[in-house]
Amino acid sequence: MAQFQILFSPSEAEWRAITTEFCFAPVDDQQSCWPSFEEAEAVRKRLLGRYPGASLRIAIESPEVGEFDWQTREKLRFTDGTYSETPWHDEPWYQASHEEHFCHLSTEQPGKIAFTENAAKGRLDRQLVMSPGRYLHRYFSGTLDNNAIETWCARLSVLLEEHALKITQDADEIEDVYVGGPASCMAHPEEDFEGCCHPVRVYAGPDTAIAYIGPRDDARARSVVWPARKIYTTIYGDVSRLKLLLEANGYSEGALDGARIQRIEDDEYFVVPYIDTEDGLGDDGEFLVIGRGAIPSGNTTGISRVPWYCPRCDNSARPYEEVWFGDGSCEEWCYDCFHNCTQFCDHNERTYSDQEAFITVFGDGTSCSILEMEAENFEAVYIDDRGEWWTASCCRKCDASGEIFHGEDLTEYHGEWLSCDYLPEPLDDDDADALNAHVLAYHGFVRVMGGQGRDVASAEVAATLAAARLSDLAGCRAGFPAPIPLEIAGQAPAAAADSPQTGA
Repeated sequence: MAQFQILFSPSEAEWRAITTEFCFAPVDDQQSCWPSFEEAEAVRKRLLGRYPGASLRIAIESPEVGEFDWQTREKLRFTDGTYSETPWHDEPWYQASHEEHFCHLSTEQPGKIAFTENAAKGRLDRQLVMSPGRYLHRYFSGTLDNNAIETWCARLSVLLEEHALKITQDADEIEDVYVGGPASCMAHPEEDFEGCCHPVRVYAGPDTAIAYIGPRDDARARSVVWPARKIYTTIYGDVSRLKLLLEANGYSEGALDGARIQRIEDDEYFVVPYIDTEDGLGDDGEFLVIGRGAIPSGNTTGISRVPWYCPRCDNSARPYEEVWFGDGSCEEWCYDCFHNCTQFCDHNERTYSDQEAFITVFGDGTSCSILEMEAENFEAVYIDDRGEWWTASCCRKCDASGEIFHGEDLTEYHGEWLSCDYLPEPLDDDDADALNAHVLAYHGFVRVMGGQGRDVASAEVAATLAAARLSDLAGCRAGFPAPIPLEIAGQAPAAAADSPQTGA
């Protein structure tokens, strides 16, 4: 039994089966085949509601599957773009007869409709072409009056105009078709490109043109064509319908090698769109010639500048500024990389890659960011006890250890600058105000010892005098008159009765 699939077109030449969740089949837990066209069509319409503009169609799972009825064949033609719906396709009065007629816009005679007259003709795959008014009068005159039929014919005329193949070499019209039509790298407003005008304006002859269907500002499909040689190129948008129209008008798919386009200068470059060709453009002085030179045509910037890729991010951009490296080399980076991945050296005033080692150097109320290898030239000094870089003018060497310290971290001691590790231990550790307590203690000791020395000298003089007196007393006892008794401090003189008596 035939199985039906929903196909999605990720590119012009490819159709792939998808699941109910719009994933490429197969996916284990998602359905991708349906037993009837109606079930597949219901899912297709639901997906189109979720993803408007997606190219979806229904197909038989395998061409080798056995025969299927002619009604299914006709239904498939509506989904794959072979048939275009009429303005009254969704009207209830027509839908009751749709699976008998499968009425559609004629693919052979513009301005008319085609339909299947009966089942026998359907099995033979024969469709009858007829004017829309005649068809509506023959089959629906019981439902529609003359005014209604005229209204539907007028609506069909409008629709046919939208579906008519249009080919233009007008630059303004070409730009409108691109900007308002199917998405592509060139379907952006002029301001999104680097050139002096929209790049697709160069297709305005003399050899190239734009073929499209739909309104000028909302084209349903487009292709760059070479009318003189009946060649069309990549189709964007409604591929099936535009392809049918082009081929019905004698066009075949091919290349634009040798076709001339407009020559629009922009400073030292040319305005050039992205062109699907491996070769560059030639310049004959009046026009640019596709495939006949070295002028780049593979850019999406809108100008012929040779593509430049930022060496850091590998993105196509424009070079912005030079970035330096520690080994003295430099290269140009794009705007984003320059502003987001660099660091400025305040010493040599160059911008470096942020992968280089930088240090912050402090000074008198200031700080600078410099390349670490420039520290010596900047006269920066690393202070171990602070773990910081400082300018040399803020630092001093410890006279005891020879190490570098911040000037505020050293103390002057007897004409020398010492760190705290080399200062003598203070004698009075509890006196926070006596930073030189050991010096004060020394001077106090000198004063005390000086006073004691004077006292010792006085005692020595007194002892000498006492010895002399004792010597004199000894001499009296040997025949000299007795000396006058001395009064010793704190003692009364001896009583006269106790004194020895001498005879007359």
